[in-house]
Amino acid sequence: MSALGELFVYAILILLGLIALFFLIQTFKVRPRLRPIMLFSSLVFCYLCFSYKSCLTDAYANSQKRQVGLYFLTNYPNCDNCVLELKKDMTYTVKQNEKILETSNWHYESGGDYWITYLDNDRHQLGSGDYSYNKYELKYAK
Repeated sequence: MSALGELFVYAILILLGLIALFFLIQTFKVRPRLRPIMLFSSLVFCYLCFSYKSCLTDAYANSQKRQVGLYFLTNYPNCDNCVLELKKDMTYTVKQNEKILETSNWHYESGGDYWITYLDNDRHQLGSGDYSYNKYELKYAK
């Protein structure tokens, strides 16, 4: 279902763009009296296209921000009380008490029915393998 949702988003963007292009082309084909209306219509659909894209970008940024927090790891090697901290600047640190064991970057990916937090240039996923956790404290929870 997530692939269908992604296609739906792209279909809306393409449709708005094509309608804006259609009105722009019609601006040069219609009588001079109707040109301002066609040009205004083209600008309205361009605005709608960029507004829709902006809303999608903001929603993604908010989803990513909601992942920021502390994750108490259960399988990290040679460490039974390690804490992984996802930071707002897209970096993470793994700490044992106050000692920093690892630092790298992270990013968040989501679709219609899944979300994945990738760690260390997509080498690992939060919640699996060495980065499994049992508790977490989110900084920007709803």
